[in-house]
Amino acid sequence: MSETREKLYYGWIVVGVAFTVMFVNYGVRATQTVLIKGFSEDLDIGRGAASLPFTICVLVYAFLAPVTGRLVDRYGPRWVMVVGALISGVGLWMCSRSESLFALVFFFGVVFGIGGNGIGLVPSNTSVTMWFRRRLGLALGIATMGIGFGTMILPRLTGVVQSQWDWRASFQFLGYVAIALTIPAFFLLRPKEKPSDDEGESAAGEQTAAPVSLPGGLTLREAMRTSSFWLLFMGFVLIVIAIYGVMVHLVPYATDQGISKAWAEWSIVVYGATSIAGRFFFGRLSDRTREKKNAIYPACAVLLVSVTILIFVREVWSLMIFAAVFGFGYAAYGPVIPAVCAEVFGKANMGAIFGAVTTGGATGGAAGPVIAGFIYDLSGSYFWAWVLALACVLVSTVLFARVRILWTDENQ
Repeated sequence: MSETREKLYYGWIVVGVAFTVMFVNYGVRATQTVLIKGFSEDLDIGRGAASLPFTICVLVYAFLAPVTGRLVDRYGPRWVMVVGALISGVGLWMCSRSESLFALVFFFGVVFGIGGNGIGLVPSNTSVTMWFRRRLGLALGIATMGIGFGTMILPRLTGVVQSQWDWRASFQFLGYVAIALTIPAFFLLRPKEKPSDDEGESAAGEQTAAPVSLPGGLTLREAMRTSSFWLLFMGFVLIVIAIYGVMVHLVPYATDQGISKAWAEWSIVVYGATSIAGRFFFGRLSDRTREKKNAIYPACAVLLVSVTILIFVREVWSLMIFAAVFGFGYAAYGPVIPAVCAEVFGKANMGAIFGAVTTGGATGGAAGPVIAGFIYDLSGSYFWAWVLALACVLVSTVLFARVRILWTDENQ
């Protein structure tokens, strides 16, 4: 066997790093549904107010995502991820020393919000996008499986730490996990040395030697002058309002229905597990459809079914059915949205454009938990929060359907 055949295409190493980074970032975010009751009771604050650290975190992420994208385009993802992991770890560890809502908002919302940009979707998915073409959906699907595994594993581990000690120990644990990310980011990430035809492998598994032209595409300013950019942006806002509103308040909602906290936490494991399958499925589906956005429509349908089930959850079995369906449906957005961005606008300024689109998703992520929390505080129920989630999914589907491809190879 030749040396060329034996050599693993380095793009798959980049996928592995992106997987690990998203495992931690989104696993940490998913732990908030486990921790929210603990620190809200300890600090004597309502659930709406207790959602603020998470909300500020996502808002900071939203406003800094385009800046992060530009930094990745200019300097590459390696140092962006290393610095992001260090800042994230410090912020999470300092949460354990918080004695007020203000301190939690600062250390989780602001500090982790800043660091989270460096270990978020923008640097991770942009780095993967630069290494793949023909199997981009598959590569992004595998990379974003890290979100599913992180959602499945980190909240459960955090719950164990909390049950043995308290929520403060849980934040210390998460801080150490984030700092550990600096090792793979520093030693394994490297820029692509030259452009290649798709993922650098032929059908037989050999690396291709023939290069293609450097990736072209619209600039961020050009993209923002198009309706497709704003349709994608607003669609992402609405869909994430629904997803994050459900995710952050799932455990409180389930326990309000008389389900034990242990079983409620297991529902996170379930939707994390099914999201792994969903990311692979929808990533591959986006590679096989005429336009990558077509992979979003079945995901929206699955989400609508899952939230409808959630409204009627009263027993453990119905909670687990909801979790399984929800995880499979919401998983699509990790691999599909960046693939749609690359297809619609081209790859030349992928970091900046995807970062700007991510601002929409992050804004929705910031709003969703607070809206759901205040709806609960005002009405004593999550019913209207779940109705709002259904409406957001429906409207976002219509917006995504109107997005049009603006860049093709013929434009170069």
